[in-house]
Amino acid sequence: MRCSIPCLPEDIWHHVHSLMPLRDAARAACLSHAFLRSWRCYPNLIFDWEALRPETCTYPADFGGAAVDSIMRNHSGIGVKILKLGPFFIAYHNLNSWLHVAVKPGIEELTLRLWDTFRKKYKFPGSLLSDGVRNSLQYLELGSCTFHPTSEFGPLPSLTSLHLSDVRIRGDELQGLISNSLALETMELIQCKGIVCLIILCKLQRFSCLTIFGCGRLKLIESKAPNLSALNFSGKAKLSLGEALQMKTLSMSYSDVVCYARTELPTCRPLCQILVLLH
Repeated sequence: MRCSIPCLPEDIWHHVHSLMPLRDAARAACLSHAFLRSWRCYPNLIFDWEALRPETCTYPADFGGAAVDSIMRNHSGIGVKILKLGPFFIAYHNLNSWLHVAVKPGIEELTLRLWDTFRKKYKFPGSLLSDGVRNSLQYLELGSCTFHPTSEFGPLPSLTSLHLSDVRIRGDELQGLISNSLALETMELIQCKGIVCLIILCKLQRFSCLTIFGCGRLKLIESKAPNLSALNFSGKAKLSLGEALQMKTLSMSYSDVVCYARTELPTCRPLCQILVLLH
């Protein structure tokens, strides 16, 4: 019997290829002309330990940079939906060029997590987030870098999740960023020590989950978001949650947490389903 697979339309080949993990997709591109054509538009660029380590390597080693370079040189930059660069053992000398290839209008998820040693050296280029990129970006995660969105940065109308870990960003810069992200639902801040005050405005109607750990200079957290339902917080900041009518999960950890819960949280307790207090 004749095999009908080579007669499939090209868009089906592209879809099948997009469902493969990065390593398998690269192998398929080496073996098949159909997949080789779609490799230049492969949408899910997930560079992590599993994708980049040699199969014979079972321990951390200096690897991956040449592989990422090769993939990026052969990618058209068209059709990327997901770009994830994890903190694997590679040199980041060509990081900006990788980002410029992949961060294009239409991208939906961007994750960049570097080793701590690069935190002071690398400044995430806000210029990458052009109008087209800002309009499509739904998930942004940055780790161990510097990020300074300016007042001219512009809104992120599609952003639903923001995760910053050990990122150098000022409180006013973060405030401007989230105030222009009206679709924002989830935010996580870990060891972002430049933030002193955080105010969640009432116009963030979809905002429902806030997680904050290790932000040592943070003095005030004020939320006017009407649908905030989950708060996970560790620190000494004063909490101002308004009526907090939608609060379902509340987890707090600091020295006077029990006293605070008794005196300052009467409005959220009736509807709160999970309350965790760690002294």
